Amino acid sequence: MTSLNIPGISSEIEQRVSDIDAETLTPIVRAVLGDDTATIDEWEYSPMRVGAGGGYFGTALFRFEGTATVSAATTTWSVVLKVLAKRPGEDPSGHPYWRREAEAYRSNIADQTSVGLVPAATYRIDEYPGEAVWLWLEDLSDDHGGSESWFLDQYRQVARHLGQFNGAFLTGRKFPSGPWVIERTFDFSRTASVVALVDTLPQEPTVRRHFPTEESRNRLFSAWQNRDRFVSARDDLPKTFCHFDAFGRNLFATTTEDGTPQTVAIDWDQCGIARLGDDAGALVLLTLMFLDWPLSRAADLERAVLDGYREGLTSVGWNGPDELVERGYRLHVAARWLEWVGIAVKLTLDERNHEWIAEMVGDPIEDVLDGNCELHQFALDTIDELDVSQSAAGDTTDESNLGEA
Repeated sequence: MTSLNIPGISSEIEQRVSDIDAETLTPIVRAVLGDDTATIDEWEYSPMRVGAGGGYFGTALFRFEGTATVSAATTTWSVVLKVLAKRPGEDPSGHPYWRREAEAYRSNIADQTSVGLVPAATYRIDEYPGEAVWLWLEDLSDDHGGSESWFLDQYRQVARHLGQFNGAFLTGRKFPSGPWVIERTFDFSRTASVVALVDTLPQEPTVRRHFPTEESRNRLFSAWQNRDRFVSARDDLPKTFCHFDAFGRNLFATTTEDGTPQTVAIDWDQCGIARLGDDAGALVLLTLMFLDWPLSRAADLERAVLDGYREGLTSVGWNGPDELVERGYRLHVAARWLEWVGIAVKLTLDERNHEWIAEMVGDPIEDVLDGNCELHQFALDTIDELDVSQSAAGDTTDESNLGEA
């Protein structure tokens, strides 16, 4: 068997997937088809394009598809196998945690999300102690052909569903429970050395691609000095339960049997207790980060998402001030961008990563680098609109030593 060379996926896991037989598949296919008498005729499987496992690797996706006989008739079926490989040293109380997505699917999230946003159907969860957890999931399709074909109206609809999801927990719905449910925050540790690099080697070619002017670099330094203020300011926002990774590549626009628009979400590995506006901020920032919407029209996307998100909140009975919603959104963009910018610069510094980055984003590396530069300006403009002067946290970084955490 030729290795797929998926980071974090061992040859033993690949062999286990290769060994799947009809006996293993039959109960899953019967669940997919909703018929306990279905018999499998033939099938095949193939690896699916994947991202980076939340930035920590160790995930793999496979599509199994084939035909089955149901009541003397032949029908087609398909199902997605998501493998979550164990990552040593990760604890349920921390982030990342390799099992969090499996625990989310096992929880009552599906019961908690009867309006707007729902998780993908889970047909079975298989445990391989010390090795991995397997999720057998619904093979989804998007009514519009995928998020790359979404117009502003669809982004507004998706944001409305996110608002309904967050709003339900703001208005009394109980949070999921268990050791895996944590309060989501931000990790700036990988950005500290990049800020120091930008300060000491501003003319390094990759640094210049990200921050080409002295003004852009100074704005980065100013944002970095305020990072703890951004986090502290979130304490004034109401708590809710969030997906935290909700953007088009993790969302599918679908329609229920009665014709009601619905958004189905996958990749729940980052979910947790967060704040009002976090899912709206993630939708905008991650969409722009992956170049799924033109950076030149970022303001249009932002307005559509904020309008839809507020509509969703209102529809489930949360009637707080618009200013609070926008503040939550902007604080998320500020903190999430500061968490990500270090990763982005570090990855692009090494040209050996360029092919992988281009494949993951789906665009040439030159377009990715140009997009990164534009995204930095968008995030910094968003930060300029924030007032965190009254935050309890003071400046955390001395201007003379910008790279210290």
